[in-house]
Amino acid sequence: MDTTRYSRWGGSSEEVPGGHWGRRVHWSGRPLFLALAVLVVTVLWAVILSILLSKASTERAALLDGQDLLRTNASKQTAALGALKEEVGVCRSCCSGTQAQLQTTRSELGEAQAKLMEQESALRELREHVTQGLAEASRNREDVRTELFRALEAVRLHNNSCEPCPTSWLSFEGSCYFFSVPKTTWAAAQGHCADASAHLVIVGGLEEQGFLTRNTGGRGYWLGLRAVRHLGKVQGYQWVDGVSLSFSHWNQGEPNDARGREDCVMMLRTGLWNDAPCDSEKDGWICEKRHNC
Repeated sequence: MDTTRYSRWGGSSEEVPGGHWGRRVHWSGRPLFLALAVLVVTVLWAVILSILLSKASTERAALLDGQDLLRTNASKQTAALGALKEEVGVCRSCCSGTQAQLQTTRSELGEAQAKLMEQESALRELREHVTQGLAEASRNREDVRTELFRALEAVRLHNNSCEPCPTSWLSFEGSCYFFSVPKTTWAAAQGHCADASAHLVIVGGLEEQGFLTRNTGGRGYWLGLRAVRHLGKVQGYQWVDGVSLSFSHWNQGEPNDARGREDCVMMLRTGLWNDAPCDSEKDGWICEKRHNC
């Protein structure tokens, strides 16, 4: 009895006759399938290799372009380095010349500084000599003034033409002195004395200082003495008549210029002197004026 056989090829069923011939048809289809598979794989590999070769060619071209760019940049850098070396050489030459000039200038400055120091020393000595001379001249002036006052006092005693001191004023060696009771600032005190045709007292020596001390009455008084400052520092003291201080009667530790603003001088109740602020301190005052003869 004949049997019917089916051959499956490509997903379809085909009826083939049974027996030996049917088996031959079934086995002859496999080589064709393998050939097609190999062909497909070959084509795929060819496509993949083509893509890879294309990418490799593109990357190689990019690498060649980069290599050319690097060579160009290297050439430029070499040229720039050469120019920089030339500039460095020029700068070294200039620096050597400048260094020599600086050394010469430094030497000249050293010599100038030495000369300035010598001149400063000479000026300091000259200032000391001038200061000593002024002090001696001031002392001589005070001595002459004292002798003149004594002579005038002697003349006054024998001459009634000299006017006596005003009421409440005290007389001493040809001068009249007023000791105030109220207190005020230094500038206001000087103004009160000016209104009386006088000035704040100028202490010429120890005898006059003794007279003032005996009449303080236990109170403090402004003197006609102020500080002379330069660049904020006290350089000395000057009387209201413009004469520099020669005789002094300072209290212990004075003048101290506390807080850098004690420019005026007052006499304590003990008769000793003390520097004090001109505007914030208030004290009595002593006016002095000459006898009218």
